[in-house]
Amino acid sequence: MPSFDGLRVLDMTTFWAGPSCTHMLAMLGAEVIHVESTRRPDGTRLIAGIPITEDQWWEKSPIFSGLNTNKKGLTLDLQSAAGRELLMRLIATCDVIVENFTPRVLDQIGLDFAAVQEVRPDAIMLRMPGFGLDGPWRDNPAFAYVIEAASGISWLTGYPDRNPYEPYSVGDPNAGVHALNALLLALEHRRRTGQGVHIEAAMVDAALNVAGEQVIEYSAYGALLQRAGNRGPTAAPQNLYRTNEIDEFGRCDCWVAVAVATDEQWVGLCDALGRPEWATDRALATADGRRRHHDRIDENLNAWGESRSGEEIVEALWGHGVYRWRRSCSPTANRSCRSWPSGVFFENVDHPVNAKTPHSTVPFTSTRGPDRVHVHPAPLLGQHNRELLSELGLSDKDIDELEAHGVIGTAPAMHGTKV
Repeated sequence: MPSFDGLRVLDMTTFWAGPSCTHMLAMLGAEVIHVESTRRPDGTRLIAGIPITEDQWWEKSPIFSGLNTNKKGLTLDLQSAAGRELLMRLIATCDVIVENFTPRVLDQIGLDFAAVQEVRPDAIMLRMPGFGLDGPWRDNPAFAYVIEAASGISWLTGYPDRNPYEPYSVGDPNAGVHALNALLLALEHRRRTGQGVHIEAAMVDAALNVAGEQVIEYSAYGALLQRAGNRGPTAAPQNLYRTNEIDEFGRCDCWVAVAVATDEQWVGLCDALGRPEWATDRALATADGRRRHHDRIDENLNAWGESRSGEEIVEALWGHGVYRWRRSCSPTANRSCRSWPSGVFFENVDHPVNAKTPHSTVPFTSTRGPDRVHVHPAPLLGQHNRELLSELGLSDKDIDELEAHGVIGTAPAMHGTKV
């Protein structure tokens, strides 16, 4: 992946889909300015289950922290004329503007691509609505589970004898990744031509790209895909198997995932089990045979695993070439698992309010460097107000007046919290 040093991004996103796109830019060196308002902070600040009686409760969301490291934090009340005027002045300094509201939100403040081009002709405007910028569903809110149901992803997630299962908001980061790819193409177009680009990256389009397998399989082969639990098309057996451990809630709900992708891995699994009679049945020697007898394999692997801890299972299998095992808790249908060296993929991140906490990084290396991906913690609400507004030419007195009138602030203007 390239470095984005020197790229300035105005991040008008919230919750997960939009911030996951801009977060990748921030982790790869872009200057990303995350805009919130004190009346409507980023939604992930509000869904962490932190009691509002706690001091600075809005700064304690692990979801917000995980999606916004390396970003700067600015608050602007876009319902005010002063806030909108400052927003346009800020847009004039930015290469990329990203937002993921329903279209009516920007309609209300008159911010469209034409307005952006008036102040920054070569700007790239990336819009991430749920259902597109036009059409009968344009103004419908679109959280991940809505997108997953609308696109058909939920229909294939879960167990055959149960209702479809909501696959833990995969529609959000999936939308973020698709939008990021579109943005990379737009940046290359701008590099070659100097032209700005308007991108419409609807969440439902990204989800349909994932769900398209259903249509392709039926069109090409007449195969109607159905829910298959944790089983998959390229490995057999593939499932989650319960261990003898108790989870943090006192339940027998700890699991190990396995996916045997080759005949050689099956031989290794049999060796790890001590080659019991059921496992050496010639009917299980091929992938097709194992798929036909998947229920019998699951029954025996469950019996074997229930008397062992997750670590015992992993160690037994690891030594016999079965590398795709990993401990897991609270199984979710169709979740694949693979081990990853924790010292490589996670970095401990300091925070001015919260304790140092491991944060996931990125599953690739970058030409950018440095050694650390998370250079700065997620910003406090309005943390960089004075810095960013001073860059626009505002004096300390001007900034103090904006704060006094509630245009900017550093605490939510809600629940009796003083701005």
